[in-house]
Amino acid sequence: MSTEITKDIICPQCGEPQKYRLFAGVNAQDNPELKEKILEETLFDWRCQRCNYFAAMAYPFLYTDPEKKLLVCVTPAGSKSTVQPSPAVEEFTKRQVKNLAELKEKILIFDGGYDDVAVELVKNALCAIIKDSYKVNRVHAYFSRVNQDEMEFAIFLPRKAEPVYHSTKLDVYKQSQEVLRTLDFVDPPGFVVADAKLARKIIEEYQDI
Repeated sequence: MSTEITKDIICPQCGEPQKYRLFAGVNAQDNPELKEKILEETLFDWRCQRCNYFAAMAYPFLYTDPEKKLLVCVTPAGSKSTVQPSPAVEEFTKRQVKNLAELKEKILIFDGGYDDVAVELVKNALCAIIKDSYKVNRVHAYFSRVNQDEMEFAIFLPRKAEPVYHSTKLDVYKQSQEVLRTLDFVDPPGFVVADAKLARKIIEEYQDI
């Protein structure tokens, strides 16, 4: 079940003391409404009842989906995970992310039945093309959905608030799976950060074969 905690906080704008409901753990199977808040990226939202001040809170918590055998540790930027997975979740895929956007992406990937490491390899290839096309040095890409034979990503460009959407053929994903099979890639123990850095490391290893 999901674990709820109530904390006393003070509004930084008006100074009004009030209660804040946060979650040390979210179980998607027991509380689908909390999963929906994650997908809406609103689980951390807080609004002052007196002055209407809004803030997006950030705190560590665990997301569990027993059906998908997925366990994600959310550790906001700058904090480190001290959570150690128990033997009961030995067969689960275990991931570590920095924020709700990254957690949302993992949920969408695993809900679709895809391998997130292979998806990171696809993103690595797509971002290289986008950087060249838009003449930028840095982009952020998030898995969005699969539409027929294409995998779609939301691309965030520097100084642009709204994303642009780009798709690539599912064949690229299948090629990425083949790269992982060639390398006999398996998740290391503990919570894995499956991101662009890991994708670059895997590509370098594959190119050295």
